[in-house]
Amino acid sequence: MTKRETSGQITELERGRRYSIRVRLAPDDMHKTWHWSKSRKVNGNKAEATAALVAYKKELEEEKSGRNVTVGEYAEAFQANRKALGKVSNLTIERDQHEIDRIVKFLGTVRVVDLDSKKIESAYLCMSEYDGASPDAIHKVHMKLSQIMRKAFLDELINRNPCDAVEGIKRPKVSQQRRRETRITKEQALAFVHKIRQEPQDGRIVAVWLGIATGLRRGEALALVWEDVDLENARLHIRKQYGKEKVLKDPKTAKSRRTISIDGQTVDYLKRWKSRQQTLFEEVGVTQQADSPVCSNELCNFLDPDNFSRWRRKFYVREGLARYTNETRYIDRRGIERVKQTGYVGPSFHALRRVQATLLVAGGVDPKTVQARLGHESLNTTLNIYAEEVGENDRKAAEYMGSLIGDAERR
Repeated sequence: MTKRETSGQITELERGRRYSIRVRLAPDDMHKTWHWSKSRKVNGNKAEATAALVAYKKELEEEKSGRNVTVGEYAEAFQANRKALGKVSNLTIERDQHEIDRIVKFLGTVRVVDLDSKKIESAYLCMSEYDGASPDAIHKVHMKLSQIMRKAFLDELINRNPCDAVEGIKRPKVSQQRRRETRITKEQALAFVHKIRQEPQDGRIVAVWLGIATGLRRGEALALVWEDVDLENARLHIRKQYGKEKVLKDPKTAKSRRTISIDGQTVDYLKRWKSRQQTLFEEVGVTQQADSPVCSNELCNFLDPDNFSRWRRKFYVREGLARYTNETRYIDRRGIERVKQTGYVGPSFHALRRVQATLLVAGGVDPKTVQARLGHESLNTTLNIYAEEVGENDRKAAEYMGSLIGDAERR
C-alpha cells in the first residue's frame, strides 16, 4: 500500500515491517518539472518510516542549500576555484596545498556548518602531537583555514567565521639571536664576495655570485639561461624559476618577471664563466646554446635545487658564515670513517637577497627602485621585511640632527 504525503511518499513493502520512502522535489537546473528523489528502504514500523521520511527531506534540503558540505570538500573546491580563476600564481597554489592537505586530514569530515572553535583547537592539538606540526606551521594552517571560512561566510553557508573565536594562534617571533645567526652583514658580504672571486668557477659558485650581486631568488638564479643574459647591455631578463619540481615555470608573481641591470664586475664574471662553461661542455660533447642553463651542473643541465642547497650550506660553513650543531662519526660499509653533520645554523640563500635590499637602501637607492629590482609585489615587503635595520642610515640621521641643533645654537 502506498500513502502520499504532502511532499513525500511511503510505500509498504512488507506489512508492518518494511517500507520504501521518497521525497517530492521542486524543479531545478537538471529537472524542469516536479520530480521524485531516489527511494530508500526502511526497516521498521509505519511510525519509523514516517520519521525516516522527515529526516530524508531535511537531509535533501540541507544538501541543496550546501549545508552538508564538509570542510574537506569546501577547502578543495576553494583551492580548485582559485586555480581555475588564475587570481594567484601557481607557486602560491602549490605552497598552499600543504596547508590544505592538513586541513583535509584533520578537519575534512566535519561539516562546514558544524565547525566551531573547539573542533579547530582540537585539530591543531592533533597536528602538533601526531603530525609534528610546529607553531609556525599551525599558524599557516590557521591563516589558510580562516581565509577559507571567510569565503564560506560570504557564500552565506555560515553566520560567522569560527576561526575568529580561536585565540593564541600567532606567528612565533624570531629571537634576536636567531636573527643574528641567519643574517649576513655588510662586512661579511663584502668579504664573501672577495672569497667567491678566488673560487674556481662552476654553476654553484655562479649561482651564489648572482644571489649576492643581484638579489635573485634561488629559483630565479637556477632558471637563468644564456638568452636571458644580455652581456652587451649589462642586463638580466628574469622570465622563469626552477624549483623542487625540477621544471621551468613562471616566476612567483607578475612583478617577478622583470629586467634588471648588472654591474661591470658581474658582467666580467659572467663573461669568464660563459667561456669556461663552453669549454667544459665541449669536453663532454655538448654545445653551449642560448637555452643552456647559466648555473649548470657537471652533466651540463640545470642544477638540482635540493643538491644545490646541501652544497650551499656546507659552503657557508666552510666560509665561516654558518655552523653545524651536531657531528657524528661512523664507519661506512667499506670501512672508511665518515663524518655526518646536522643541525645547520646560519643564513639561507635568501639571506643574500636580504643583503641586497638592505645595502641598496642604506646606499641611498630609493625603495621603489629596490622593489622593482627584487621583483617584490608590495613596497611594504621591501621596507618592512628586508630593510629592517639599516645602521648606516641611522647614524647619518643622528649626525644630521646634530648638525641642525648645532646650527640653531650658533644663531
